[in-house]
Amino acid sequence: MLPPNSLILITGATGHIGSCTLLHLLRAGHRVRAAVRSEAKIVAVLARPQIQALNLGSRLTFTVVPDITAAGAYDNAVQGVTHIIHIASPLATSGVPPDQHDAYYIQPAVRGTMSMLEAANFGGTVRRVVITSSFVALVPVAEMEGAKKRDRRRPVTPNDRIPFIKGPYHSEFAAYAASKVASLRAAEEWMEREGPAFDVVYLHPGFVLGRNDAATTHAQAMQGTNSAVLALLLGKKFGPYAGATVHADDVARAHVASLDAAVLGNQSYILSQPTRWNDARKIAEREFADAFKTKALVKGGSVATMQLPIDTSLTVETFSFTFASYEEQVKSVVSHYLELRARRMSGVHMVAPNSHSHSHSHSHAVPTKQDVVVSVTAIAC
Repeated sequence: MLPPNSLILITGATGHIGSCTLLHLLRAGHRVRAAVRSEAKIVAVLARPQIQALNLGSRLTFTVVPDITAAGAYDNAVQGVTHIIHIASPLATSGVPPDQHDAYYIQPAVRGTMSMLEAANFGGTVRRVVITSSFVALVPVAEMEGAKKRDRRRPVTPNDRIPFIKGPYHSEFAAYAASKVASLRAAEEWMEREGPAFDVVYLHPGFVLGRNDAATTHAQAMQGTNSAVLALLLGKKFGPYAGATVHADDVARAHVASLDAAVLGNQSYILSQPTRWNDARKIAEREFADAFKTKALVKGGSVATMQLPIDTSLTVETFSFTFASYEEQVKSVVSHYLELRARRMSGVHMVAPNSHSHSHSHSHAVPTKQDVVVSVTAIAC
């Protein structure tokens, strides 16, 4: 339980994880200040039916932070704040030349995290910071991409750390993964060096699957990690990808629960479970049979799975919940996609918010292979 006067600052509330976490915070009755990059983002958040249904009054406020990497970016945002959930980070996109990977991925991720920690220290009222890291901060890229097999006797643990490798990188995914390694390392070194009055909880989600209320069109639903399941069910073949997924609601719940002082701070927690990607086919064929008849979904897709042993015992013991099954994840993704597709087919349109990431826009319902490769790498938003 948090003290009744608590005020929580959240970043990244216009993305997949952030929008879900914001809802969980508000439904739990918390006072929240959302840091967004523009006034347009405020309009987009307030336009969501799920937000409007809560009749929030003054429980949700906003602060505009145009550049999270600027010196003192969050100094005003943290005033009076007791807890912080820092989700905002650069996402994988297409078309970033290798010689720009450092400027696009590494530096913004590190500077954004450092800016938040320094602001929290400067503000003097913060008790805890929750940082959204990623599963890729704990696992070498070669193992995530299937280029190298991991010894099944050596599961991924929350205490694993891997070295930061400087670019240029062979892919946007590798650059994104390096940014997560670098920002985690920088945060831990800063905490040890500065010894602030607050502690930090690091959360490491795998591929986040589930309804994305930040998406208001079926094309937007194809962005991010949900695209892996949807592309598979639209006949695409690609991979391999690590079989490590988690429901968006589980990620959101863990963020909210991590605010509680009963959760051990200065500690990492893995939010993921082993998955076989192609199991989505039989799940969808059973649960959404009519969608295959109408060609809204297509058979024949395949995603090769790279199996990784994962030790989530600390997470399960700490948060006392059972991860939602892969079936629940798939059903959540597909039902939302079909809902948005049906809305488009019927001519009903919602006002779409601006894209929440640097990802290029998608004008087509069925992604190309390149779209899938790009979108699925955005493990944490």
